Amino acid sequence: MTYNIISKCYGLSTKNLIQNSTRFGLLAASPTNLESKAKNYTSLFTRDIGVSSLGILSSQNQKLIDILRTSLITLTESQSKLGQFPFYYIPETKTVRWWAPGAIDSTLWWCIAFLNYYKSTNDKQFFDKYNSNLEKAFTWLTYQDTNNDSLLEQGESADWADEMPRHGTVLYSNTLWYWLVKLRAEVEKRNDLIPLQTEIYESFNTLFWTHKQEDNTLNYVPENNFTLKNVYSKGVIEYTNTHAVFLPYYFGFVSYKSFEMRCDVYANILACLVGLADEIKAKLITDFIIRSGSNLPYPVKALYPPIYPGENDWKEQMSKGRQNYPWQYHNGGIWPYIGGFWVKWLSIYDKEIAKKELQKLAQANSLNHWEFNEFLHGQLGTPMGIPLQSWNMAMFIEAYKSTIE
Repeated sequence: MTYNIISKCYGLSTKNLIQNSTRFGLLAASPTNLESKAKNYTSLFTRDIGVSSLGILSSQNQKLIDILRTSLITLTESQSKLGQFPFYYIPETKTVRWWAPGAIDSTLWWCIAFLNYYKSTNDKQFFDKYNSNLEKAFTWLTYQDTNNDSLLEQGESADWADEMPRHGTVLYSNTLWYWLVKLRAEVEKRNDLIPLQTEIYESFNTLFWTHKQEDNTLNYVPENNFTLKNVYSKGVIEYTNTHAVFLPYYFGFVSYKSFEMRCDVYANILACLVGLADEIKAKLITDFIIRSGSNLPYPVKALYPPIYPGENDWKEQMSKGRQNYPWQYHNGGIWPYIGGFWVKWLSIYDKEIAKKELQKLAQANSLNHWEFNEFLHGQLGTPMGIPLQSWNMAMFIEAYKSTIE
């Protein structure tokens, strides 16, 4: 039974991904669903394509790889003059849609997908033709480091977790930034970027981690290049560490006199996957996710614990469409595509746990007769959101390939 549901989920993921495409590339969700059309999920979402590229490339299915190639090319039509990639693009009408001020993750994901495609296929002709798009995007991203600390800053609710009150230096976006620089150094043999990669690693682990492990600890601000170069950051670290004391995971964001003490499960998993979390941190993060039940009833909740109305972190925009109430959507909802990242990480951390979680992930996708729902209720596991999501299918393939093969 275990193998059957896993095998069926893999087969349907491949089949549905192909059906979720047009001659322009991969859509965020099925074009046959009326709600998907009404909410523009039948567009080319840069972020979704970037995430989906991981499973597509792992699949070694040439049809899917060709769809990815087409998607990346089509999206270059939507790139701004300064290098930014949009929220989504409708190629039939040349409609470009941007998101909140300071949105950066779409640009990060296009670059990551572009480099991973080249790394996987060695398609030199493709790389040479569109390398200028990568350079423009990378240059634009470097200008998002507005305080010269090697990390990127962004506006509020300006990434995949729209309506959530993250802003400033955001964990999720900076995991992608580190991954991108690391990929460029590796894939393009850009040794000149290794110093930047090293700086991002130090800045990330200095700013986002709590160093004060006991209330009576003094002089807990690390003395390194990051804190020596960034006087402002010392006060920020003192503020976050005084309030948090110690957490077994990274802060979700850090800004001026504000930060996220809850666990951004997705971003912490990414930090483990891309090599930002060392062995000790990775164990603390993984243990917390399991002990908190963030992988129950299905993998995995995007945020733990959720924000409740009336709490300091609650913002009125979160009530928009009743979407981000506790245990829903980005506020503690279960996202199967993030579950794919979780299983992929576990395949490195503990293969036996990964296999069990892969079965649960297949079960999540099978709900409502294999609807591959956008997200599930964080406590009840009730399917919610738009069905037949491409990144759910692609990340299941990625999880399968990482764990079974």
